[in-house]
Amino acid sequence: MNSKTNDDLKTSRRDGHAHAPRVLASSLAGCEKGTQSSNTVPSNSNNNISTTVLRSAIDSLYLSYHGELSELSATRLSHLKSLAQSPREHSATLAQITLGGHLFEVSGNGRHPFAFVLSSPFYRLEIAKRGAKHTPMVHCKIASELLSMMPTDKIIKNLHSIVGELGTAVGAAHVSRCDLCVDFVTNYSIESIRNDEWVTKARNFSSHVTDRVFSGVSIGAGSPLSARLYNKTIEMKKNPRPYLEDIWRQCGWDGVSEVWRLEFQFRRQPLRDVLIVTYADLMTSLSGLWGYSATKWLRHTSPSDSDKTQSRWPLSSLWHTLSEAGWQGEKHLARTNLQPSKAPSDQFLFVNSLSFLSSYMAREGYVDAGEAILQYFQDAQDFHNEDSVSTGEDFDTYINLKVAQKCKAYGTTRNSPLGGGSHPDDSIKARAYRRLSDGE
Repeated sequence: MNSKTNDDLKTSRRDGHAHAPRVLASSLAGCEKGTQSSNTVPSNSNNNISTTVLRSAIDSLYLSYHGELSELSATRLSHLKSLAQSPREHSATLAQITLGGHLFEVSGNGRHPFAFVLSSPFYRLEIAKRGAKHTPMVHCKIASELLSMMPTDKIIKNLHSIVGELGTAVGAAHVSRCDLCVDFVTNYSIESIRNDEWVTKARNFSSHVTDRVFSGVSIGAGSPLSARLYNKTIEMKKNPRPYLEDIWRQCGWDGVSEVWRLEFQFRRQPLRDVLIVTYADLMTSLSGLWGYSATKWLRHTSPSDSDKTQSRWPLSSLWHTLSEAGWQGEKHLARTNLQPSKAPSDQFLFVNSLSFLSSYMAREGYVDAGEAILQYFQDAQDFHNEDSVSTGEDFDTYINLKVAQKCKAYGTTRNSPLGGGSHPDDSIKARAYRRLSDGE
């Protein structure tokens, strides 16, 4: 992708942005390929240091749509929000809405200044009340997994469809935050990097240790522009992402080496400083943003004993590779069709969750799992049925409620009212259509 030209990237606003890059607009023009124009030959280059970039990607993307929520959408969302607040647990499980083919859970609370919050496995929508004057109609966070597994343009097309069902959008989608990342493997000793080796406009540094092992560093955390350099392999031990490992393998990962990530987070102000307002603006500026971040705003250098001026220190061999990562996208990857669900993994269901059965077997003295499962099920039924006098819920009622709650949380199935009948959202739409057909 081509970056914006120098004329296109003149700074628009600077006031009120203490940590914003003051020369970001002009710097971008010289970083179209994500490379630095000088000091690119590392002083510590040798054949023993090897760094391989696996991928460059948009890891987080937040978009806002201005416009007006439709009257029907306002009615539907208000009713579903009330259901989510219901003390009747079965009623609360019906707080679901389908938009653009995605099943969303409707929260019982908004998040100021937004009146409604909707969540699906891939999108989190914050929606303003009808008639709001100074708030975007919809603010959306796109899940990292979706950004990794589906071409961005296709994601945005689907999001436009979702927003279109909610109301009338005016203008293009605006970018309020974007995180760019590069995943890589290296034998460079990242844990031995000293703070004085960094040349940066940021003021804050924080080192991180996980299980007594150095896991990364945060630079400028909390600022409009910040960076993280961290061991992604360590992070994924606590939060596995099989889809990401599959992507790495397609990009040449050996399945064994530790994978590190360099990530830059751009909030609204630094994006506006370079006239990146819309999604289209962003997609033509990715190389420039990366190039500025990794060569102007932050550099890792090899200190020179003969030169005390940091700005003249050459890049380390590690940073030399990362700054030239470029921005080619991942269209060559064999992406899979994602199932829109937050359901737990097989690891959770068939390993972690078997602890209840092993505990039961140990308590009751069973050695045969099949026999133990049958007896466990019978004992569970007896327990709940005997307790139904005080709770009002027999085994079937209890289990049906738990399934409905998890269907809502996982986004797998739209629940049905107790005793059958239409879903409340369907009833609202049907009444609205009847009013239209009657000419009201």
